[in-house]
Amino acid sequence: MIVKRYMTANPVTITKDASVEEAIQLMKTRFIRHLPVVDGDKLVGWITDANLRGALFPSMLEDLTIEDVMIHDPIAVEASESIEAAARLLVENRIGGMPVLENGELVGVITVIDLLNAFLIMLGILQSSSRIDVKPGTSQGAIDSISSIIEKENGEIISVCLVPQKSGVGQIYSFRLGRCDAEKIVEELEKEGHKVVSYSTC
Repeated sequence: MIVKRYMTANPVTITKDASVEEAIQLMKTRFIRHLPVVDGDKLVGWITDANLRGALFPSMLEDLTIEDVMIHDPIAVEASESIEAAARLLVENRIGGMPVLENGELVGVITVIDLLNAFLIMLGILQSSSRIDVKPGTSQGAIDSISSIIEKENGEIISVCLVPQKSGVGQIYSFRLGRCDAEKIVEELEKEGHKVVSYSTC
């Protein structure tokens, strides 16, 4: 899954010569919190609502332009990069969004909300589904054993993830399935020595 698939293409932009007030109004009317700053076709900066809030009062006292308050060397990501890599960049740098580049040109913007949507799709959470959280009865071939039981009961596995646990608690796997009779699968899992921690259908 790559950034290009989940970014906002053809983003709203602003020029470096625009005023702070213009940027505030543009963000307000377009319901956005980030703006790539361009000079012609070239990305030259990045502005956020936080930048603008900090610059609003000073801009009333002097003629500040976006170039005066923008981030001049913004963190950016390539359109071909994975969404996992993009997520790491946002988390490590504590930012809410960034421009997306392709061959050096601005092609989009990706935000925390875009990445959250991508991960929800990846995990199958947005579709009608069932979830079973299982603590394996054995450490050897645990996922294969659980998966084979689910498939035997006609369960369709959408995704599997390891649920973070405190040290020494043991591993718990969360299986996201196509909507199904989870109770029957739970019964079969427990017959085989696996502990079902929780399950649900939505």
